[in-house]
Amino acid sequence: MVDALTACTALGCAGSELRIHGAPALIMLRELPASAMIDVRLDPADAAALNATQQILALDLPLTPGKTSACADRMAWWFGPDQWLIVAPAADAATLVRALNATARSAVDVSDLRAEFELAGPHAADVLRKGCGIDLHPRVFGPGDCALTSLARVRIALRQTDERTAYRVLVERSVAPYLWDWVVDAMREFVSA
Repeated sequence: MVDALTACTALGCAGSELRIHGAPALIMLRELPASAMIDVRLDPADAAALNATQQILALDLPLTPGKTSACADRMAWWFGPDQWLIVAPAADAATLVRALNATARSAVDVSDLRAEFELAGPHAADVLRKGCGIDLHPRVFGPGDCALTSLARVRIALRQTDERTAYRVLVERSVAPYLWDWVVDAMREFVSA
């Protein structure tokens, strides 16, 4: 007899709650619920395909490197000149992939590839600087900016979400527990302060 599949987050299985660590006033790390993540490939010079894709998403795709756009419960991350990651509610995955494949070169559901964390608080950038080589100064990296980079020698996608220094971190599920533990350790000086 085959065992039933158990729904799991990157850090635990069914019945376990999403993890949170830290103090909101100083710094807090939290695991976010699973989202639909769709890799979209599209030639931005093809105005008809671009417009049709944006209508399906009800969202403008960012055309500037390192930028994101958001509307309601959907977000687009610029990953390359012809590549975007669309983040949407998990229930929208199949419908969006079907619709996007009619307008884009390709649309692939990569929801199971990544886990998503949020690191927020006045010391969030300080923690990230311990293991991330990009410049996080507000003049260089601000709300709506994103980057494909590394943190603690792990590939991530990073986005600053707002002025209060909150960041979204997308990491491959296979290394999510390691990255969680690394960030918790890096937070130690600020949590116990």
